[in-house]
Amino acid sequence: MLFQSKQFAALQASFDEAQATLATNAAALSELQAEIASATIINASLSASVDALTASATENATALATAEAAVIAADARAVAAEAAVEAQVIERLASAGVDPIKRDPAAKEGDSQKLSLEEFNALSPSQKSKFSINGGTIA
Repeated sequence: MLFQSKQFAALQASFDEAQATLATNAAALSELQAEIASATIINASLSASVDALTASATENATALATAEAAVIAADARAVAAEAAVEAQVIERLASAGVDPIKRDPAAKEGDSQKLSLEEFNALSPSQKSKFSINGGTIA
C-alpha cells in the first residue's frame, strides 16, 4: 500500500504541475489572442490608409497630367500670339516706311546666341544692342 500511496502522490504532483502549466498556457493564449485582435484592427486601419493614399496619388497624378496639358496648350497659344504680334509689328513698320532691321550676316538663323542674365548685364550698351538685334536670347 505504501507503494501505491507513493505512486499516487507522484501522480498527484504531476497532475498539479500539468494543471499549473495549463493555467499558465491558457493565460498566455488569452494574451496572444488579445494581441492578434489588436493587430487585426491596426492592419485594417493601415489598409484603409493605404487605399486612401493610393486614391489620393491617382487623383494627384491625374491633376498633374491635366496641368501639364494646360501648360503645353498655353505655350502653344503664347508661341502663336508672339508670331501674330511679330507679323503685325513688321506689317505696321513696313506700312510706316521703316526699313526692316538688318541682321548681322555672321549670325546664323536659328543658331542665335544665348547668354545668362549675368553675362548679358556684363555687356556694354552697344554689345547689348547688337546681341538683341542679332536675335540673342537670355536663358
